[in-house]
Amino acid sequence: MSDPYDVVDPVLIPWADAHGLTVQKVNMGVCARWVWLESPVPDATAQLSVRRAHDVGYRQVDDGRFTVVVRVGDWEHAADATPGTLASVLDEQLVRIREYAVGMTCFQAGQFEQAQHIFGEVVRLNPRFLDGLCMRGIALMRLRRHQEALDCFDRALALKPDFVEALSNRASALLELSRLDEALAGFDGALAVDSGHANSWNDRGNVLTSMKRFEDALESYDKALALRPDFPEAKDNRTNVLFVLGRMSRCPPAYMRSLFDDYSSYYDAAMVGTLGYRGHLNLRALAERVLPRLTPPWRILDLGCGTGLVGDAFKDLARGGRLDGIDLSPRMIEAARRRGIYDNLVLGDLETVLHEPGHSYDLILAADTMIYFGDLAPTFAGVAERLEPGGFYLFAVESMSGEGWERLPVNRFRHSEAYLRAEAARARLEFIEIAPCLLRREKTEPVAGFAVALQKPVGR
Repeated sequence: MSDPYDVVDPVLIPWADAHGLTVQKVNMGVCARWVWLESPVPDATAQLSVRRAHDVGYRQVDDGRFTVVVRVGDWEHAADATPGTLASVLDEQLVRIREYAVGMTCFQAGQFEQAQHIFGEVVRLNPRFLDGLCMRGIALMRLRRHQEALDCFDRALALKPDFVEALSNRASALLELSRLDEALAGFDGALAVDSGHANSWNDRGNVLTSMKRFEDALESYDKALALRPDFPEAKDNRTNVLFVLGRMSRCPPAYMRSLFDDYSSYYDAAMVGTLGYRGHLNLRALAERVLPRLTPPWRILDLGCGTGLVGDAFKDLARGGRLDGIDLSPRMIEAARRRGIYDNLVLGDLETVLHEPGHSYDLILAADTMIYFGDLAPTFAGVAERLEPGGFYLFAVESMSGEGWERLPVNRFRHSEAYLRAEAARARLEFIEIAPCLLRREKTEPVAGFAVALQKPVGR
């Protein structure tokens, strides 16, 4: 059987031939698939080659003299190859590329100090290694050593003034240093070299957001997404700007993920100890009034489970049934898992997860979650899908008089009884009870809320 790595990928050959490049496969057994472009590449051709290489899953590495293209994701395997193996097929310059692969493996593992040191050694041995300079700068940025990172990018740009990755990352370092005007000019310079550089459009939007030029920021995010429709950071950044502009009917998932990841280590102490939080207790009291029985087993889903306060209050009812939780904060999920009470914890946005195939439940709970949503229609519809006929949905909201819902200056929402009744009817959920309650304190003042019980009709 032939070695699957014994043939150069045919997708690389047409664009290499079209530009007079010689494609040579470096045989490293199953260690990695490397392609060496032996001929010098003119600047315009190099840019086209980089884009096409990226399109077919390769990354181009330029050491200042020749170019190597590596299959994305093969860094770890490339690093496993011994220098002797590489030296037997190429000269000592490619050994430097191997060391670069070791640095990339460290970088992708989050070992940024080790990565910057390795990239620094690679650059010391070959001061014209452009990608080595750039990656050392990026690693230094992850270590928040932004001025040192700027020095790396400046050295790369002294060798190649139109090196778009160095231009873009240099601008990012300036943004981190709050040198906003310089950062904006830097991203504009990168985009003058390559208007198709999606990262620069996204990061340009971040500068404009910091400048509070939100409409201009939206335009930059839109351009990034036009180039890369699946660009998650640009999607999140655009949504966050829409939220700032008051054009969202809920808190954005990225905003909530960041908020609760930061909050997770002291959430219970701050909420229960300092703010007198009672959402989980209000729901348990409501359950004791409206549920037909207070004996297990119940199949329970905890929406926005956080650290597991609600799950802890209801774990007795789940004995012999199941207790699952959903949260979009990885660190909150970790905290909930440490309680050892959940059968399954799902990392995701509840509006999305509720509409996916999954278990059905007798009881769904949301204690301190609906306050981050204005429009509750998607949640109510998802709850109706996941409840068994006769199942209950117990939740709490901050309360208001009158009609509808409103967003508060603290980036939470409150809801009227009239709105809750209308949305429950629209989702074909029966309104069982609504009870005024105190949710917590805020600046020593009590926060008024409703504890609400809905039920899915038995005939549905």
